[in-house]
Amino acid sequence: MSRSYCRHTFFRPGTLGLASQKYLFIALAFVVATLSACTNNHVATTAKNPSFSSEKWQTVSLGDHKMGYRHIAREQEAKLLKTTEILALTLSQPGVPNREIATTLSYHESLAGKPIALFKTVSSDTANHKMSATVKGKALILKRDNSASIERYPIPQPFLLAEGLRIALLKLGDTKQEFEYYSWNFSTRQFDKTRLRISPYNSSEHADYAWHIQKTTGPDSKPTDIFTDAQFHVLEERSQSSGEQLIITTCDKACATASFVPNTHVYRQLIQSPYKISDTALHGKIRYQLSGDFQLDLPNTYEQSSNRTPDGAEIVVCDDCGTETPPDKSTLQDALAANYWLPAQNPIFKNIVNDILPDTSSTSGQMRRLTRYVTRHMSEEPNYSGYATALEAYNSRQGDCTEHALLLATLARAAHIPARVVFGLAYTNERFLGRKYVFVPHAWVQAWTGGRWESYDSGLGEFSAGYIALGLSNGDQADILRINEQLQKISITSAIQIRRR
Repeated sequence: MSRSYCRHTFFRPGTLGLASQKYLFIALAFVVATLSACTNNHVATTAKNPSFSSEKWQTVSLGDHKMGYRHIAREQEAKLLKTTEILALTLSQPGVPNREIATTLSYHESLAGKPIALFKTVSSDTANHKMSATVKGKALILKRDNSASIERYPIPQPFLLAEGLRIALLKLGDTKQEFEYYSWNFSTRQFDKTRLRISPYNSSEHADYAWHIQKTTGPDSKPTDIFTDAQFHVLEERSQSSGEQLIITTCDKACATASFVPNTHVYRQLIQSPYKISDTALHGKIRYQLSGDFQLDLPNTYEQSSNRTPDGAEIVVCDDCGTETPPDKSTLQDALAANYWLPAQNPIFKNIVNDILPDTSSTSGQMRRLTRYVTRHMSEEPNYSGYATALEAYNSRQGDCTEHALLLATLARAAHIPARVVFGLAYTNERFLGRKYVFVPHAWVQAWTGGRWESYDSGLGEFSAGYIALGLSNGDQADILRINEQLQKISITSAIQIRRR
């Protein structure tokens, strides 16, 4: 989000939706990247067939609207089997060009289904990430572009990729089985324990459907319904994303890549306010009642107090409403550390800090300077970019509220100011595509200014009581994924101004 679009009194239609578009895309990418139980065509593995290639095309729809396609290519080279899945999505946002995001997952396995390596690439106009994970003994070695560091994760068993899972299912043999295995999730950087419930499927409408698989990846996750042929080649997948059904159906290339008019999905992450909140209340103190079965550990900060209730939570927000345990040395060191999303040690950011910050200034004064710098540096026209790192945001000057927050937090850490990213909701009174009085997903920064954590926002501008913090983060994409999964479960049933005496 950017300065002229996102102040509470100066919204333009459609701009806040970029944040909700981002949350929607991240949810879709997360869901689709973890859907496949066995998205492969059969490949012969005899010595007479040392090389082989095949492909499959699928169309992707959310609700009744097409969003893009998935292309699955398989290639056998000697004793190596490569499976590459390209997910291409197109999202529409009023007032700006359509955004196209491509996520590529590649799996390398032995012909017997033994995992060797995994690769993930995300490509868009402004966000491009590359990650690789290689099996080395009993560990998975993770590497990310623009980072010299590696991460090592012990591998749980059974750990299976696409072909290994298909082979395992074929070996079950019985008409009905349950099966558990572990898969790797690049977005959350962890192994997911995946459970499959497999049963025969007979349908006169789909004569080629032989098996129905219900897939879950956690105790609270909704199952994905997968329909396969007799050899466990996936023909259709159905899951839930943003409260609607996500459907992936096999067809030919012409069908999958056929042109379509992207649907505007900005409403899916908006949360309606029970009534208009006055500007006076926004600059004061507000008590919110949140209802729903959402599973979030709502933070208590110096600006927010939160208490769980039988129906949800009660939250009070103002400049100094909350109490928070002062950070210890370890917490402050974590809030200064550089990481993949916040590369604070990059010389680019060190030079910027040295150029724009005076030698003598309070921490609050330094944060205000850094906030103004990010506001001026980033383009006034928001750009839906997937989820860019701070370095990508700086180089492209494109993005919305998350790119603003990541860049600001990075500059703060480069200036030796502890900073954390806040993912939550922001309120607007302005009309938003025909709707008024709504909360939208938002991201901003809290910096430790010496006596408290204080909010700064280079996108919307001034912090107000219209901000609700849902989670605190080091900028990791996994945190926004976790929060996004819960947004559809949240309702705001009350927002009452508390008058100071």
